[in-house]
Amino acid sequence: MTAQGDARGAGIGRALHRLQAVEKAVAVLAIVIAAGALVADLLGRELFGHGLFGAQRAAVHLTFVAGLLGFVLATGVGAHLRVKASDALLPARFGPGLTRAGDVVSFGLLLALAWYSGRFVLETFHIGERSPTLPIPIWPVQAVMTYAFFSAALRHAGYAAFPALKPASADELVMARDTPAP
Repeated sequence: MTAQGDARGAGIGRALHRLQAVEKAVAVLAIVIAAGALVADLLGRELFGHGLFGAQRAAVHLTFVAGLLGFVLATGVGAHLRVKASDALLPARFGPGLTRAGDVVSFGLLLALAWYSGRFVLETFHIGERSPTLPIPIWPVQAVMTYAFFSAALRHAGYAAFPALKPASADELVMARDTPAP
């Protein structure tokens, strides 16, 4: 790779790292607010005889947001699930090429999911669907789905274009940790 390509890859790596920090903060905030709403609801029921209106539904929406961002975060640190049964079927020398091909396929699938989820969100927006228990439109919560798929797709595009950006999988880290030093 050229020096310009290395610099571009490093810049993309920094941008992905910053994006991951924001996504992590939003996911943690969503979980903290969801937990706080549920605790407030429980305390209200126990102490005052009635819970906090909409707390349970808000917690469901916030957990949905945190879960989808968790998917993106897992992609960003190489902790997502993958099929390993086929790893031993081909010689190890094919590994880097197959990994890159897998990233290209993942990019395509995630981009398609982002597109379809975007259409779904737009339909929900146009019909004006609202949350059944909260007086809010549901499309902003659903839009996180489109964002998550698109963000993960961008990561896989970056990994395919600049393989050095791809994080080691959790299995590779465990194997490296358990392998004795020479």
